[in-house]
Amino acid sequence: MRALRVLPIVLLLVLGVAPAAAATTSAAATTGVDVVASGLDSPRHLAFGSRGDLFVAESGRGGSGPCFIGGEGPACMGATGAVTKIDRWGRQSRIVEGLASYANTPGNTNAIGPHGITVLGADRVFVTNGGPTEPKDASGSPISRDTLAAQNPVADLFGWLLLIKHHGQIRKVADLWAFERDVNPDAAVGNPAVDSNPVDVLFDRGRFVVADAGGNAIDVVNHKGRVRNLAVFANRLVPNPFGGPDIPMQAVPTSVVVGPDRQYYVSQLTGFPFPPGGANVYRVDPRTGAVTVFASGFTNIMDLAFGKNGTLYVLEIDHDGLLGGSTDGGLFAVSRDGTKRQIALAPGTLTMPGGIAVGRGGLYVTNNAGSPGGGQVLRIRRMP
Repeated sequence: MRALRVLPIVLLLVLGVAPAAAATTSAAATTGVDVVASGLDSPRHLAFGSRGDLFVAESGRGGSGPCFIGGEGPACMGATGAVTKIDRWGRQSRIVEGLASYANTPGNTNAIGPHGITVLGADRVFVTNGGPTEPKDASGSPISRDTLAAQNPVADLFGWLLLIKHHGQIRKVADLWAFERDVNPDAAVGNPAVDSNPVDVLFDRGRFVVADAGGNAIDVVNHKGRVRNLAVFANRLVPNPFGGPDIPMQAVPTSVVVGPDRQYYVSQLTGFPFPPGGANVYRVDPRTGAVTVFASGFTNIMDLAFGKNGTLYVLEIDHDGLLGGSTDGGLFAVSRDGTKRQIALAPGTLTMPGGIAVGRGGLYVTNNAGSPGGGQVLRIRRMP
């Protein structure tokens, strides 16, 4: 757990042929990038409905409180999470506001709140309201979601899978935070703290599949809202950037998609020390939960999307690492044989991107994913 520490927007995985060390080549430059939405509050994942409307989860900008010590320092929460719709004619509007959010202070940056999103049919929108990711008081003691909710009722939405109904009504579908509190699956791999941050959701085979970045887990939700664990991602020993013995690094899964082989593909942000080249894309068996590595050598992945031809698109939030000097994201295309090709984009095109979807005319990416009011959706008009 302890998914996100020390850096901006750290909220904040296998097709079976080529292993992790597949070669990387550079793809042809894209033909252009358009801004299709702007003015968003920390936009993260995005998804299309069946009529071509695009829905974007906005993690918000926190609020006036309660306040606590979050993963990246002082933070305050509020009811500023939202979902925005960009319809097929390009008109932008929010379909729901008032979801749970917390953000770093001062500045209301790097919010944690609505993050994962999937759309069934034209407009049945399901969202994971991420957080609360193990908040602490000034003495370092954990604060439970219930304690936060006693001070501000919107906190009770943290950790839930939600259905956004017509006219912005909200229905609770499944409580991922309570499952983490009661079961804590990744305690078995050395992470005893209760830490839940559901950041992506997929609907497959009559059930929802959720990536919990805080819990280092893939969980499934049945039609009655009951949660069970499918897979847990173990810690890995990595070099300590400050010297001395290797240290355990948590996995921090950030997205889950279904591949053309009907297996689940899961991306990895990695926990501290967020090593460049240290993130994997895993493949998870949807029946047994067995985990294998499909591709590796990425840096801090935030999201995945499959194209119609079976190409897997991999979005990095920060190509030189969350502790590096640049904030440029990275975008890769991975063939079915595991070959990686970086998609060439001009420097500064992607700044801390948060989500990716394949749609009409290209790839759609959320940009400035830690910025209150500065978030965008970009369309990259040509896909390799």
